[in-house]
Amino acid sequence: MNNLQCIVCGNTQNLKFELKHKVYKCPSCDLYSSDAAFDLSFQSSLEEDSREIGLKKLRLHNFELIVKALKGTFFKEMETFKGLEIGSGNGWWLEVCRANNIDCIGIEPENTFADYYEKNKLNVVKGFYPNESTASEEGYDFIIFNDVFEHISDLNNLLLSIKKDLKKSGILIINIPMSSGFFYRTATTLYYLKIKSFLDRLWQFNFHSPHINYFNAKNLSAYINQYGFKLLQSFRLETLDFSSIKERIMADSKISKPKAYAISSLLVLIKPIIQNTSADIRVFFFRQ
Repeated sequence: MNNLQCIVCGNTQNLKFELKHKVYKCPSCDLYSSDAAFDLSFQSSLEEDSREIGLKKLRLHNFELIVKALKGTFFKEMETFKGLEIGSGNGWWLEVCRANNIDCIGIEPENTFADYYEKNKLNVVKGFYPNESTASEEGYDFIIFNDVFEHISDLNNLLLSIKKDLKKSGILIINIPMSSGFFYRTATTLYYLKIKSFLDRLWQFNFHSPHINYFNAKNLSAYINQYGFKLLQSFRLETLDFSSIKERIMADSKISKPKAYAISSLLVLIKPIIQNTSADIRVFFFRQ
């Protein structure tokens, strides 16, 4: 197979990168898509201990920014509001919500953090969304994806279910990596220099939950608009916690320690460039 059909504009996506999986690009709207699939065995080269050290501080900082927007802009007239997080992972978003008196439940198909959820009394349903256990007759005030939307293959049925589960004025929040960001563009350049490992890593092709799509701000908004949602706001989120870059890189056990040290040292050196170019991660707020 040498092409796919673009989910955003319907045009033919052409083969762009030959990695562990094939990656296609739409010549019209620039959406990148892969032929990868979720591995239900949940087996990958992901090292959770290193990943937590490399990500937690960064994620908590970004989550506080999202909470600030929710409480200060979208629900500032409401004393309480209720949300659903699809793909709760380590549970950090739910903990930030609880600390800010936001009622939020999660849904997560993996067992990795089940004991953590129980120990910390986090309300997480096991399974894939949509799920009757997360159905809400009154509807959710918001539904959020934190680095999850890009991993989902059947976005059509997903968004149709979200429209049913959100209140009529509810907010859809998508926190997502950008194909227009510094790291994706750098990895693309390296690919043409015959270095494919960086693109493989960004697509998470060595993990059981690879990226299915890589959006930019324009094509993501165009796609979500098709389902009756209007973009209200988006802003940049931080990509790296420069104090724990090495641990984040080492979350992929296929990367050796010397290589992780070398890459992390280089990233610290070019920190000003990273922080002053196109955002690698953005969060989008849509209302239906």
